[in-house]
Amino acid sequence: MHASVLKYFVEVARCGSVRKASENLYVASSAINRQIIKLEDELGTELFDRVPNGMRLNAAGERLLKHVQSTLHDFQVMRSELDALKGERTGHVKVATMDSMLNDFLPASVEEFSEAFPAVTYTITSAAPMDVPSYVLSGQADAGLTFIVRLPSGLETVAEAALPVGVVMSPGHPLTAKQAIGLDDCARQPFLRSGGQSPISSTLSPEFAQFWDGLEPVVTCNSTEMIKRLIIAGKGISFFSKIAFIGELERGEVVWRPFDLPALNQLKVGIVVHGQRVLPAVSQNFIGRMVRRLRQMEIAAAAV
Repeated sequence: MHASVLKYFVEVARCGSVRKASENLYVASSAINRQIIKLEDELGTELFDRVPNGMRLNAAGERLLKHVQSTLHDFQVMRSELDALKGERTGHVKVATMDSMLNDFLPASVEEFSEAFPAVTYTITSAAPMDVPSYVLSGQADAGLTFIVRLPSGLETVAEAALPVGVVMSPGHPLTAKQAIGLDDCARQPFLRSGGQSPISSTLSPEFAQFWDGLEPVVTCNSTEMIKRLIIAGKGISFFSKIAFIGELERGEVVWRPFDLPALNQLKVGIVVHGQRVLPAVSQNFIGRMVRRLRQMEIAAAAV
């Protein structure tokens, strides 16, 4: 089976929708749907239940998904091993991350690493914090960057930093007068939401999860850069870790305040890997450099 067909299948399975998979892959919905139907015809069985709100894997689809994820992972390992046999400093690094790490942390990590390893290629996937672990467990990512909250069995944390979620606002906002901010304070303010899913699980803070579900944002956008601009312009507040706003905080363009919820203030950002998987040397090297950078960013965040 062609690699692109497998990629389409995995993305539709992950999203539960051809339309969402199309948006993520930048491929026409009709092309993805055609390839899924062709795959089902080739295998002689349907792989999805077509339900009113999307596509849901059936038993045959679940079995194929496990095979495909294993195959794709083994292919990447084999490719890295072949690169090592050739004596080249090449390979492919896969990282799944929550969106806030894409502003500075990962771009800087890739820039630095590419200086020493110019032939290395990368797949960087943005995902909701609670979805990152599944990418690592399935082999779709060598490492994940997410909040460390009751990780699934099989994952290990190789580094963590105290970078909790707090309230970000413009310097002139009235909430800057508070040293810690309550959910009731936030309820009365225009809210700018980055993405649709809560960054905090109900397991960590049921109070925050319930509050999030009741929010009516003035803007919802999956671009952190756009949310940043609106915050700086004084159009509302938002909830982020400092890690997404280090530069803006240093320049005095925004102000960050912690919540008055102890559970949220203990939250840490971490790098997770599969505990039973031996990664290619190039991936281990890249993860090692991310570990050092995360520690540096924790120090920088504490200073602003």
